[in-house]
Amino acid sequence: MDGISRRAFMRDTMATAGATLAGRAFLLEPEALAARSPRGVAPGDTIRFGIIGVGMQGSGLLRTAIRLPGVECVAACDLYDGRQQLAKEIVDKAIPTTRRYQELLENKDIDCLIAAVPDHWHKQIVVDACAAGKDIYCEKPMTHHVPEGFEMIAAEKKNNRIVQIGSQRRSSIIYAKAKELLDQGAVGNVCLVEGVMGRNDPCGAWQYTVPPDLSPETVDWETWLGAAPKRPFDKLRWTRWRCYQDYGEGIPGDLFVHLLTGIHYITGITGPPERARSGGGLFRWNDGRDVPDVMTTLYDYPKFCATLRVTLNTYTPEITRLMGDRGTLEIHGETVTLSPQDGLDRQPCAPGWPKKIKAEYAEHWHDEHESKPGTQTALESTTFYAPPGYDEDREHLWNFFESVRTRRPSVEDATFGNNTAIACHMANYSYFHKTTAVWDAAAKMIKG
Repeated sequence: MDGISRRAFMRDTMATAGATLAGRAFLLEPEALAARSPRGVAPGDTIRFGIIGVGMQGSGLLRTAIRLPGVECVAACDLYDGRQQLAKEIVDKAIPTTRRYQELLENKDIDCLIAAVPDHWHKQIVVDACAAGKDIYCEKPMTHHVPEGFEMIAAEKKNNRIVQIGSQRRSSIIYAKAKELLDQGAVGNVCLVEGVMGRNDPCGAWQYTVPPDLSPETVDWETWLGAAPKRPFDKLRWTRWRCYQDYGEGIPGDLFVHLLTGIHYITGITGPPERARSGGGLFRWNDGRDVPDVMTTLYDYPKFCATLRVTLNTYTPEITRLMGDRGTLEIHGETVTLSPQDGLDRQPCAPGWPKKIKAEYAEHWHDEHESKPGTQTALESTTFYAPPGYDEDREHLWNFFESVRTRRPSVEDATFGNNTAIACHMANYSYFHKTTAVWDAAAKMIKG
């Protein structure tokens, strides 16, 4: 869509909407797409960051971050030598690289950090960064175990640091529009939320290809294990860590977290769900992993319930649907569609009445409720589109760097990230313990 002009985009969109009688369409225009701006930044305002972890997600974050105005990468850390080389290739200059992230914490030239490492390392790196006076952007899910989240929140507050969790829906213009519509009462009271997505390819199921030079010489395996159980070098576990509970949270931590972030943001959720019930199984990817490849979880929140479904066996588009008594909001890709409903009867409701009484009631009902000819109006759906070329990853990173620069609060701080992560842990707790997971807020723990 980068090559489509705004005028042509709106012309074609509106023509399609009119032809199908689907309703109205609007191109969203954010208040400020600052991350796209070519404006100059004073040298003193340049943010210098270091990156810890330059794998699949980390390399993408690095490529995006260095293209932002007033942002510079000055160091990189990875336990695999090949990814240290990759960092230099992306930045296209001879930045210092290391296997020890502590060197980045000690570097006075570094203002903040990006951490894109396996989940079992999140807590330690965030806590250490905050203690060292470094702001940090940490990939989702925020935690590997429930208690870690409260340690991270405490470190954030004690050291007055910016901590931002990398679940990009929180910075999306589409989700912001959905929140605005919901807050305006566009769909009334929401009682049910659905979130679905599906993949159908080995890479999407975390069967990542093992680097040909991977060995105990090219990767620091013992450090990589960290607090996880000790075991001999295993190239599959290192490469496909999402498949194992020792290092990740499977479907909830990798994919539910995106859906949950959007749901929590739109609906204003400020705590974990009350209960979670999960079902699923390992049906296809029997490659030694110990997490399921299909999971459905029903969450109970104070004012609505949410059903999340993810499969790694069939492609289905990602859709989040909020259903209220006045209509639906549906997020699909780069669009959000409002479909209003009036919730009224279309005919007299008199089931099982005797004929005479029913006829009399029906006549009275029609006199009161039927619109006069020519006075009816259609309930139009309205679709809002993100601008061509819009990138929520870029916006989320820009929000982080702006928080570092201005000291304004993060859009997705450790408290928000913790509530979402706990919801992920509850889904897994329910699945593996075969029970309903209940959040005990007083004890700060999940119970069966």
